[in-house]
Amino acid sequence: MKMRKLLAPVLGLSLMLPAAGAFAAEGTSADYNPELQTRAIQFNMDSKMYMVNGMSMMMPMKPVVYMGTTYVPLRYLAANANMKTWYDPMTSTTWLDTGLARYEFWTKGANAKVYKVDNMRKALNDPIISMNGHTLVPVRWFADNFEWNMMYSNGMITLSKTY
Repeated sequence: MKMRKLLAPVLGLSLMLPAAGAFAAEGTSADYNPELQTRAIQFNMDSKMYMVNGMSMMMPMKPVVYMGTTYVPLRYLAANANMKTWYDPMTSTTWLDTGLARYEFWTKGANAKVYKVDNMRKALNDPIISMNGHTLVPVRWFADNFEWNMMYSNGMITLSKTY
């Protein structure tokens, strides 16, 4: 008789245990989250072509090495990182809006090694430069500031980030 009374609860629990294990495992890793996406941007040092998640795109100039630092036009980094840029020719100011903060850059004189984030001044190790009408930023600065992974191999710069 006692055995019969225990049978229903034991059976019920045993049926729930596999489901509980699956529920606990769900969402514990980025591998199981379909909403997370990785974006990869690749620049070849010898080409105006670059790739975003395997799709070829063009920019008007190749990446540039200046004083040992690799630079890429800010507009192409920003556009592929869901950010917006604009330029004010009257003040030689480039703006970058990340959606969370607003950056301000200058390419002339001593200001080239200074930028602002929401009106707070910050220093740069390498200057922001202007070339052929484009504002160029150090790729390493972009990766570090916006938490992108950066890898350099055989003339190929790869930036990646999982959202």
